[in-house]
Amino acid sequence: MYPLPSRDGGRNAKQGVPGRTGMDRSRLWSISPLFVVAMGAALFLVAVVHHTRELFALNELTWPLLALFLDATPALGLVYAGYRLFGTDISPRGYWTVSVWSLTGAFLFSAVVGATLLVQIAEARHVSEPLFLLLVVVESGGIAGFVAGYYNARAHTEAGRARAVRNALAFTNDLIRHDLQNDLSVIQGHADLLVESLGDATAGGGDPEVIADKTGEAITRIETSRVISDTLVGDPDLEPVDLVPIVTELAARTEDTFGVPVATDLPAEAFVVANAGVRSVVDNLLENAVEHNDAANPEVTIAVETGADAVRLSVHDNGPGIPDAIKPTVFEPDEYTSSGGLALVGTLVRGYAGEVWIEDNEPRGATFVVKLPRAENGA
Repeated sequence: MYPLPSRDGGRNAKQGVPGRTGMDRSRLWSISPLFVVAMGAALFLVAVVHHTRELFALNELTWPLLALFLDATPALGLVYAGYRLFGTDISPRGYWTVSVWSLTGAFLFSAVVGATLLVQIAEARHVSEPLFLLLVVVESGGIAGFVAGYYNARAHTEAGRARAVRNALAFTNDLIRHDLQNDLSVIQGHADLLVESLGDATAGGGDPEVIADKTGEAITRIETSRVISDTLVGDPDLEPVDLVPIVTELAARTEDTFGVPVATDLPAEAFVVANAGVRSVVDNLLENAVEHNDAANPEVTIAVETGADAVRLSVHDNGPGIPDAIKPTVFEPDEYTSSGGLALVGTLVRGYAGEVWIEDNEPRGATFVVKLPRAENGA
């Protein structure tokens, strides 16, 4: 129902420590603003040392202090900008974009001016205070790159939100037209059989329990579609939700539907900060685990672990695995289609202030990991 991006070659794509590549890249993205902070701090220290020496050499206070102000202020501006970037709603990938643009701007500006100074030196011209000029230029380039990168990342963020709104509507439409239609078709079929068998108490007619179950599923899907749409457009109404009964129910339903054994490893309870849309997170991960499993004897295990501040949900399969190259992006909104189950999972989990990533399963397959904020006993 929700297609997984191509897994071709997955079993041969594992390199190094299982699951490290995607997570390492995500961590690098998340700390990248520190590069801007470090650059600003280094420039500030160089400016202070340089102009302090000038102060003692010239025995003059006004001009060295003015030069220090011109050098130190932009440097501190870079430190502050890098620090403030952590507080924005830009994604970690956006952090990386802004940081790279800032460092690139500093490099390009300094390269151009540095080349100019080298030409002047080669021509035996007098070059006055090249370090002062280079500091100002590097800081200006860093700031210009930061601003350009920020607006670029902001544009991508806004475009992602627009896609989220579009796909919220598309997902709801697909849910109603496909899943709900199938449920109602089953209900209709059993209802017709019951009607045909009303005159004969011994006849093998429809099963009232199936009608009741499918009716309940249809109602749940309608209710879930609303909260999913709210979460995708960034206006979720979050509450404590116990993962254990949801996982238990969906694991059993997946076994019945696909005929694939689903083992569970669950605590007594595991309350997370989410809403009814978390059902779709579990449902999509389980369906992907069984639908794309090419093993002779497919096996799926879903486990829930509770920690002090978070709850970890893991879905293990013995399928072909996920290539390292696409692990960091498989949950991104850029991967959305109208039925993009994993992109939906990523957006929902981020809407719950959680994390989601992929690790390799041993000896074969993939492990989808979701980490959600823990709620205390439904309170």
